[in-house]
Parts: sequence; C-alpha cells; structure tokens
Amino acid sequence: MRRAAAASLVLLGLLAAGAPSAAADSFTPVRLQIRVAPVARAHVPLRISVAVSADPGALDSRTGPLRVRVKLASECGGTYQGTSGPRLLDQRLAPQPTTGHAYAGTASGHGTPNAYGQFTVCIWLEEEGDNRDFATDQSIQVNVSRSCTLAASRFVAARRHHRRKSILTADRRRARQACGPGVTL
Repeated sequence: MRRAAAASLVLLGLLAAGAPSAAADSFTPVRLQIRVAPVARAHVPLRISVAVSADPGALDSRTGPLRVRVKLASECGGTYQGTSGPRLLDQRLAPQPTTGHAYAGTASGHGTPNAYGQFTVCIWLEEEGDNRDFATDQSIQVNVSRSCTLAASRFVAARRHHRRKSILTADRRRARQACGPGVTL
C-alpha cells in the first residue's frame, strides 16, 4: 500500500513539474526567418531574404498592405524610421495575406553596407500607412569585415586583369578564408 501511495505521489510530482514548462512555451503567431551572410564586404551589395509565416487570423487586424523593412544598424531603434543605417530591404509583401487564412511569403533584396564593424540586422513587418508592427527581429548580426573587403577586392582585381590561374586560385582561397560562405566574390 505504501509503495502504491509513493508511486502516486511521484507520478503526481512529475505531472506537476511538467505543467509549468508547457505553460512557459512562447506562442509566436507571426514568424520571420532571415537569410543573410554573417560576414559582408563594405560598399558591395549584401543580399537578404526574409520569409514571413503567420497562423490563420494573425494578420487579420491589418487595414493596409504589409511591408518587410530591414536596416543594418549599430543599434536598432524602436521604429524603422527611427533607426539609422543603410537600408537592406523595404518591400511590400506579395501576395498580401488573406483574411482568416495562414500566410507564407518571402521578400528579398539587397543593400550596401557603408562602414566596417559588427552590425545588427533590424527587421520589421509593418503595415503601410500607420507603420503598426506585426513582427520584429533583432537577433542576427553581420560583420562588415575590412579583411574580407580587401581580400575579395584583390581577387576581383586579379580576375579582371586575367591573372594566371595559380594567382587567381590563391587570391580566391584567401578571399574565401576571410569572408566565409555566402559572400559574393
């Protein structure tokens, strides 16, 4: 009898311990998935893609078209307009969400970093007109690297001047090491 009571108490304790963790999960009705290279060259376009997905009804309260807006900044401000830095993307979603339905769409483009350093990719999913935010993201960092910029520029110049294959291969290798994957050479 004692074993059964002890087992019941252990089971009850496990169930109680599991309940708070289930309640602590975050619910995100609108999601942003960002694709951008972690290292970039200064004064060369940086490509970015933002996939937007939303649960049914999550975007129904909008009264105007939705835009994806992205800036590269040392610090994200509270709004797109209040954030300084180069624009990477400012594009209307196509197609626009339909009332009562789930949504999935992508916006992509590019902008040009104009300074060296570690920057935050500041993203807003906003309604045109009143600039009401439906989602934001500040979790991605991009390093606009001086060594990447110099190594890639060296490779581009060698390629333009039709240098020997061995020189091109060495310059390409140095640029790839400095820049990493995803950087256009």
